[in-house]
Amino acid sequence: MAKVLVTGGTGQVGGFVCRELANRGHEVVVYDVNPNMQNLVGVRNVKVVNGDTVDIEELMGAIRRSRATHLVHLAAMVVIESKERPAKASKVNCIGMVNVLEAGRILDLERIVFASSITVYGGPKAYPAMVVDEDDFPQCPADPYSVTKFMNEKYGEYYHDAYGLDLLCLRIAAAWGPGRYTGYTGQFNSFVRDVATGKSAKFPEDFAYSGAKLRWLYVKDVARAFVHGIEVEEKSIKRSVYNLGNNEPFKAADVVEGLTNILPDSVIGFEETREPTRISAGIAGTSGLDVECGRLYEDLGFREELGLRGGLRDMVQFERSKAGLPPIGAWAGRKGR
Repeated sequence: MAKVLVTGGTGQVGGFVCRELANRGHEVVVYDVNPNMQNLVGVRNVKVVNGDTVDIEELMGAIRRSRATHLVHLAAMVVIESKERPAKASKVNCIGMVNVLEAGRILDLERIVFASSITVYGGPKAYPAMVVDEDDFPQCPADPYSVTKFMNEKYGEYYHDAYGLDLLCLRIAAAWGPGRYTGYTGQFNSFVRDVATGKSAKFPEDFAYSGAKLRWLYVKDVARAFVHGIEVEEKSIKRSVYNLGNNEPFKAADVVEGLTNILPDSVIGFEETREPTRISAGIAGTSGLDVECGRLYEDLGFREELGLRGGLRDMVQFERSKAGLPPIGAWAGRKGR
């Protein structure tokens, strides 16, 4: 079993990564600048350290004291926050990443698995085929979040080539589910929560484009992918970057259908749009640009466990339990897109 330090370990994805690591018997140390302990409720044998990846001495001290052998790097400012505070985003996202790489080099970590985003691809204008995979060079848009993520990928490539650092980058399509209810994808989670708890809810317009190709992965499956990245044998890793998302894309209508199958009496306002919104037009998936994710499954042997329908049912149960509502009954649906 590995000793794993997780930066941003009390964030939405981080909390589930720590839970999955602990469940599989790994020793886990959370390293977070502002720990949200709510996301670690029920997780046992996890040590939490208050620290900032921007401070390399502080980071290296935490790695040394914990005797970590592996690191999962998730600490970052997200899309809208990065747009609002671009200077801070460059510091947190880029300097923080370089510090993680430098600490890995100096302390000889066995592997670092870090998060990037399919936002590095930008919108569909640069891709006539309307589909991209890891062989397509990202036409990164002039957006603070996307730029910092692309820069991190290239720094990782350099540290691997120059120093032999064992790195694996996972470009997340989107992680949806409990734990974050604000921001761009957070509005989707808030919508599902409202439906789950019996409120009337309107499907977010940002994701309602009829031509959208959403490869979004439920947060528990995302967490499993990062833990799989820690555990997988090096010989299976054929490239430094893998796109992380569903094997098959879905769209808004699939979400609404899934929720009404689970909760037939739900009141959902939904209208597909003919064009993506301004912000979504520049983002892979929501714009209609499809991001192929098959290599993660083929090379690394990863398998999602819940998918869209299983994730919806899991989140509905979670939100109802949290709100003190009775659980839903047996559901005929199975794991699906």
